[in-house]
Amino acid sequence: MVKSRYFCGGSVLAVALTIGYSGTAAAQANSAAKVTPPEVSEVVVTGSYIAGTPQDAALPVGVIGAEELKKQGSPSTVQLVKNITAAQSSIGESNRFLGTAAGTATVNLRGFGSSRTLVLFNGHRMAVSPTAIAGEATDINFIPQAAIGRIEILRDGAAATYGSDAVGGVVNFITRRDLDGFEVSGDYTYIKGSSGDYDGSIAYGKQLDRGNILLTATYRRRSELRTQDRSWALQPFPNNFFGGWSTAGNPGVFTTGTAAQLATGSFSQSFLDNGCTAFGGVQASATVPAAGCRFQYTNFDNLVNDEYHYQLYGELNFRVTDDLKFHGEVLWSKHDVPRERVSPAQSTTQFPTPILASGGSPGGGTSPYPAVGLNQQSRFYVPANNPGLLAFLANPATCPAIGATVCANAAANGVIASQTLWRPEGWGGNPLFPQAGGADLQRREAEAFRVAGEFSGQLPDVSLLKSIGWTAGMTWQENKGRQETPDLSVRRLELALRGLGGPGCNPATGAPGVGPCLWFNPFSNGYPNSPGTGLTNPFYAASTANSAAVLNWMHIYGNDDITTQLFTADLVVNGKSGLTLPGGDVAWAVGAQWRYDRYKVDADPNYDIASAPCVDSPPFGPGTPVCTNGTGAYTFYAAVQRFDIGRTVKAVFGEIRLPVLDNLEVTGAVRYEDYGGSVGSTTNPKVAVRWQALDWLVFRGSAGSTFRAPPQSSITPGSNRTLAQFNLPGVGNLYRPVDVANNPSLQPETANTYNVGMVVEKGPFRATVDYFKFKFKKELTNETAASVVATMFPSAAPATWQCGNAALASRFTFSDGGCAPANLLGVKTNLINGPGVDTSGLDFTALYNWNDAFRDTDVTFGGDATYMIEYKRGPLITIDGFTIAQAIDRAGKSELLSAFYSYPKWRANAYLNFTHGQHNLRWTTHYKAGTTNIIQGFPDLKTKNEITHDLVYTGQLAWETTLTVAVSDVFDSDPPFIRSQYNYDYTNAYFLGRTVTVGLRKRF
Repeated sequence: MVKSRYFCGGSVLAVALTIGYSGTAAAQANSAAKVTPPEVSEVVVTGSYIAGTPQDAALPVGVIGAEELKKQGSPSTVQLVKNITAAQSSIGESNRFLGTAAGTATVNLRGFGSSRTLVLFNGHRMAVSPTAIAGEATDINFIPQAAIGRIEILRDGAAATYGSDAVGGVVNFITRRDLDGFEVSGDYTYIKGSSGDYDGSIAYGKQLDRGNILLTATYRRRSELRTQDRSWALQPFPNNFFGGWSTAGNPGVFTTGTAAQLATGSFSQSFLDNGCTAFGGVQASATVPAAGCRFQYTNFDNLVNDEYHYQLYGELNFRVTDDLKFHGEVLWSKHDVPRERVSPAQSTTQFPTPILASGGSPGGGTSPYPAVGLNQQSRFYVPANNPGLLAFLANPATCPAIGATVCANAAANGVIASQTLWRPEGWGGNPLFPQAGGADLQRREAEAFRVAGEFSGQLPDVSLLKSIGWTAGMTWQENKGRQETPDLSVRRLELALRGLGGPGCNPATGAPGVGPCLWFNPFSNGYPNSPGTGLTNPFYAASTANSAAVLNWMHIYGNDDITTQLFTADLVVNGKSGLTLPGGDVAWAVGAQWRYDRYKVDADPNYDIASAPCVDSPPFGPGTPVCTNGTGAYTFYAAVQRFDIGRTVKAVFGEIRLPVLDNLEVTGAVRYEDYGGSVGSTTNPKVAVRWQALDWLVFRGSAGSTFRAPPQSSITPGSNRTLAQFNLPGVGNLYRPVDVANNPSLQPETANTYNVGMVVEKGPFRATVDYFKFKFKKELTNETAASVVATMFPSAAPATWQCGNAALASRFTFSDGGCAPANLLGVKTNLINGPGVDTSGLDFTALYNWNDAFRDTDVTFGGDATYMIEYKRGPLITIDGFTIAQAIDRAGKSELLSAFYSYPKWRANAYLNFTHGQHNLRWTTHYKAGTTNIIQGFPDLKTKNEITHDLVYTGQLAWETTLTVAVSDVFDSDPPFIRSQYNYDYTNAYFLGRTVTVGLRKRF
């Protein structure tokens, strides 16, 4: 960073000189000519450590000031970064398909992934979020919004300055220092179908003789918005096969047979439970009823969850002596998502422990289960006396419709739930949470505490070294996150199916369904209706409804706590060398950094893979559990691996600015970082050139290299389980778990970066054009699960299946039916160093100020755009040598079901701003080009362009009160359709519809 001791009103001047995003600079530049800016003691300029680096230097830095944010309607940090044209897939909404927990927000410059954008707060790193689990990114919802004075965005690789992670660029949030007095603000946003969003903040600033104090407090509430509140979010199955539909449902498929068949696992008599179409489901096959009932789990989801955000911030800047200054800051931030809606129950991927025919249990002791039907694993057995089965068989719609032999065997020997076409709860919802509309609920919360302090001052001139400034500081941040994930205990589910469920039942001595021993009914006749569709179930039998007691007993939360810590110690010295070139003095900066990162995961004992590796591990089972490669005790989610890892990074860096001529300046920078261990060290240079060719024309360019070390959690032995959607040939759409193995052999990824541009400034007109190019090597990525599955099953023809390939087949877990798409239970993948990636594009900005255009009204035209020329990704090859994905140019394409990317070729904003006295009116148009949506096995889909419009009025009222009225998406347009779980591009599109925000800000 740069500490400039001779800029006054720097933040206003910076915005006047630099176009930001979504009309960032227009009104700010306008006001710069009319308002005397407050004196600011120092300005931090992102991208350089040399004092006095101008904002229009060789690097492409955009600035958004506080006043400009007000004129944009004071958007939230999330809204702001999602409108940055240089950003792709910046996540701030609640979307459980992208691996980022609800309540978390990230910024993603260039679309490289949020972990490749370095986020700074007052020029210093922030600790990675404990809940941004997709790549260990920074959660910008921790930023104290009421304290922000401006935001600087460097759209270029910056490893030479800041080190690892600054691959796609840097976003620097900088606090305000101009407040003197109290400021109270609040706003409310009306959102159709929601209770609306609202926030309030209090800020206090005091200008001291030798510094200033800033204190802020913020509360922000986002209200729940359900998928059912937007008609486009829930599409019928024929409209979008991938719109939240799964073949694993309830009503589901069951199998039966003779006693001998059940004992040997050779049963083949399958049937579908009643009520599929009555609930709103879609029967998978009209001619093969046992093919299953498609279940639309997104009926139970939210587009936005209830979120509660709290922020407290304090800052002190004080000049101790004329040559010594102190800066100190303290931040506490928290967000809580107490009820994120999810599917009533997940599909089953883990099953009961085998029971020996003799009645002995591998877990030790005498088995409480009969031997029939459980001589091997992968069965949930429903005995013949289960009340739900009895009611099903007694219903006139059942027998003989499913076949007399099937009915007879089911009545005599019981049935087995399908391993792939059934889940414990589905269309009937989860009765435990009627207030959630039958959804299950998961919980997320995260908390951050940060303290930083630094001293800066002047050293005496030494020989040729002049104007020597120095800064020394330390930063400590700790983030804590808690995730409470709902699931079912495998053993308890099986016991309840046998009538031996409930907290008071002793399965060794109890009688099924007698006294405290309770039944679980797996059939749809236990549910009166579908909370998702509102349809009544004609097959409901009230006597078979599941009790809250047995449901609570089976329902378990997997609780894990994640802690991330960051400590940095920095020393930077800068000054002038005393050497003079034709353009002026040679300036320099050198520095060093010591950084410590820590990542810690804790889990409840029943969610810890070390203490509960098996489905019958305590506290769920008696005795010592026995299993091979167990993944935990739950039906779907794998247990968590506990670990506590940390590493130290040491860095030294230097920078020099050579004013070769009056109009030609060259800057060079280099940084050396040492990670130790298998990661090793890296040296990253960068050179930048600025040529003032004419008074109104500047050419600029830069070239350098970037580096990103693999996260510590990725190179620690172990694995984690995620959820993936597969389009299985001959089967359809199905979700299955993916166990992703960490890789201690991961190497850092590197990239060469290039930027060439020009700046035109002629009177009231200013424009910039920049060409950027990034060339990646050894991309840190993972083997895409859908591609692994497609390699195994390239078509519905069995002759094409690769079941005979032992290495590939070892990645898969199948049900008893063996290697076939319909029997897929799970797949294993690895974190890897992937292919090379070449991407390039153009950034544009333009601004024209027309002062006194008419009747004392100033008019400003402006805009910015990013055009992606290419995003070429090489073939993806697994660690065992399989090519699972061919090379592709992702520019202008999207895939949101398994690969999770969307790269519109064009993203643009244009605005028209009117300022008349104390009144400001702005119209902004946002444009995102449509993409070619590619899904293997389906024709490509060209999505529509997205165009939305915003209107913002800001007016100064009496008593230093500011009124803001903002209308977003003026014409209330639906987001363009795309094949995704929610039928829109949740990485880029605006989806709330027309919203109206009213805000007041009062100064005292």
